[in-house]
Amino acid sequence: MGTMTESAKALLPELIKIRRDFHEYPELSGKEEETAKKVAAYLKEMGCDQVIEHVGGHGVIGVIKGASEGGVVALRADMDALQIQEMNETEYRSRNDGVMHACGHDNHMTGLLGAAKLLLERRDQIHGTVKLVFQPAEELSPVGGSRGMLESGYLDDAKAVYGLHVWPDLPHGKVGVKAGPLMAATDHFTITIHGKTAHGAKPDQGIDAVVLGAQFVMAAQSIVSRKVDPLDNAVVTFGIFNAGTRYNIIAGECVLDGTVRTLNENTRDMIEDSMRKLLDAICLQSGATADIVYGRGYPALVNHERDAVLIKKTAVSLFGEEDVVDVKNPAMPAEDFSFYLREKEGAFVWLGTAQEGKTPWPLHNSRFDVDEDILWRGAALLAQTAIDYLNA
Repeated sequence: MGTMTESAKALLPELIKIRRDFHEYPELSGKEEETAKKVAAYLKEMGCDQVIEHVGGHGVIGVIKGASEGGVVALRADMDALQIQEMNETEYRSRNDGVMHACGHDNHMTGLLGAAKLLLERRDQIHGTVKLVFQPAEELSPVGGSRGMLESGYLDDAKAVYGLHVWPDLPHGKVGVKAGPLMAATDHFTITIHGKTAHGAKPDQGIDAVVLGAQFVMAAQSIVSRKVDPLDNAVVTFGIFNAGTRYNIIAGECVLDGTVRTLNENTRDMIEDSMRKLLDAICLQSGATADIVYGRGYPALVNHERDAVLIKKTAVSLFGEEDVVDVKNPAMPAEDFSFYLREKEGAFVWLGTAQEGKTPWPLHNSRFDVDEDILWRGAALLAQTAIDYLNA
C-alpha cells in the first residue's frame, strides 16, 4: 500500500467506470432509487461494517469502523440530478431523456466511494468511525435532502461533517477553501398584485397591475443598493414577470417570481421585511391589493474555522500548496450542506474542474463535464480528511 495519493491514482480506472455509470443513468431529486441501490451494492461489496438504506428517502449511509476507538466523522456526497437535456456527445452521455448530472453529483458520489475504498484499506489509521453519507434531493430547495438525513438519527453521533463540490470557476485540481460564509442562503418569493382591468384608452378607470409590478421590480433593487452594507453580499432577482391578456386592456393582475440570496441572517430578515413593506406601500398608494408568498430555503453555508483550517492542511499535504487556493469571496449559489453545518462542526470545499483551453461550462449547464482525473483527487481528499480529523 502506497501513499494516499498513490492509492487514489491507482483507483482511477475503476472510478471512471463508476462515474460514467452514474452519469449515464441520472435520477431526479426524490427519485434516486436505482442510484441508491448501486451505491449500497458498492459499499457492501467493499466490506463496510454496516450499510443503512432508505435514510431520509433514498439516502444511504455506509459505516467504517477503525482499528481503535475514537470519535465519529461523516463525509457527504449528493446523489440527485437535474431536469436538463444533456448536449454533450460523449459515449457516457445521459440515457435518461431530460435528466442530467449537470451539477456534478456523479463525481461527488464516485469520489466518496473511492474514499470508502481508501479508508477500508487503512483501518489501522482510523481512530474512530467514519460515516459515508450519500444524500438524496440536494437540488430540492427549499426542502432539500440533508434535513431528512439529520432527522433520521443515524448522524447523531457524528461530531463533524465534511464535503466538497466540483467547481468550474477554479482551475482543474485546485482546492478552494474558505472559513466562514462560502455559499448563500436561497429564498424564493412569489408576488401577486391584484389591480383592476379597464379599457387601455381609459387607464383612470383601472388599476394597472403592469405599472405596479414594474414599480415594485425597480424599487426592490434599491433594497440591496441602499439598505445592505456595501461589504455584505445580497442579490434580489426577478425571474418571472407575467401580466396582461391583451394589448389594449389594462392588466388586472401581475405575478412576479424570484429569488433572494444572502450571506447573513440579519440581511436575510431585513430584505424580506423590506419587500413586504414596499409591497404594502405600493398597494396603499394605488388602491391595489397583493399577496406575497416568501419561502425560506437553504441557509447560508458557513464553514467552521477549525475545520476549514484542517481540510486546508490536509489538501496541502496531499497536493502541495500550489494547488490549494484561499477563496476570497463567497459565491451566491446555495447548497443544502449548510444544514449539516448548522448542527455540527465541519467544512465544505470546492474542487476545481476548469480545463485550460476549453470552455468552462458552468454548473447547471447542458454541456457541463469534467476531466475525470479529478475523481482520484476528490477520493484522496475526503479519505485523508476523515483520518486527519479523527487523529487530531
